[in-house]
Amino acid sequence: MEIFLTNSEIAELDRQRPNTKKDGGWEGLLVGLQEKVDRVTGRLVLDQQDLERLPRYAFDYGRGGWEKRLQSIFGRTLGPNLGRRQEAA
Repeated sequence: MEIFLTNSEIAELDRQRPNTKKDGGWEGLLVGLQEKVDRVTGRLVLDQQDLERLPRYAFDYGRGGWEKRLQSIFGRTLGPNLGRRQEAA
């Protein structure tokens, strides 16, 4: 999936220190996305693994600062559920 981030969304993405990629988890996800974003156009191609990890890290692992960070970066383009479909009640 191709999305385009704004300058402020890229700045929020860049808050993650690049040397934390080795830590894996959400840190590695953010650093990997930093490496994939085109800083001139804001173009970012999210693969299937990215699309699965984003809502999982945002909603499934308790509360921490990364949930709001992921929503502020990707909420505009992926929606408030970061692309996750809501189950019918």
